[in-house]
Amino acid sequence: MTLGAAEAAVAQAASYAGDKVWVRLTDDWSGRNCKGLARLARAALDGKDWLHGLIGDLVGFLLELLSTPRVARAFGKEIAKRIPLPWDQQLVAVSRGMQIAGIAVCMINGRDLSKCECFVDVVVNEGKERVRQLMDWAAKDWRNLEQLIPSS
Repeated sequence: MTLGAAEAAVAQAASYAGDKVWVRLTDDWSGRNCKGLARLARAALDGKDWLHGLIGDLVGFLLELLSTPRVARAFGKEIAKRIPLPWDQQLVAVSRGMQIAGIAVCMINGRDLSKCECFVDVVVNEGKERVRQLMDWAAKDWRNLEQLIPSS
């Protein structure tokens, strides 16, 4: 990603966050701010998966109470785990926005990306290609970030 693309991503982030919040975030940009964004974004992405698992377990338990055959119970549990929840898209979009903002601000501040917690988190958990996808989308438009669901 070029510095121009990072600047475009920053402009998108600032427009979504609002000038006041964006200035507060970036005025004292440090590794600590980036680490906080990275942890919050990953927790939200992981929490989404945890919640889906919990709902699947609950459905499996209810089907067991109804004496449903084991194979039907397993099928129902898996479907319940995979059905999108109403807030899934917003949660993914917000998480991706935080990751993108962290990476872009680190780049603009000339920070080594190997020390950028947001960059490292995405690479470690999802690979280099995901970083490229995130930053390509970030420079253009944030309206569809929810489509960049975490790799399983």
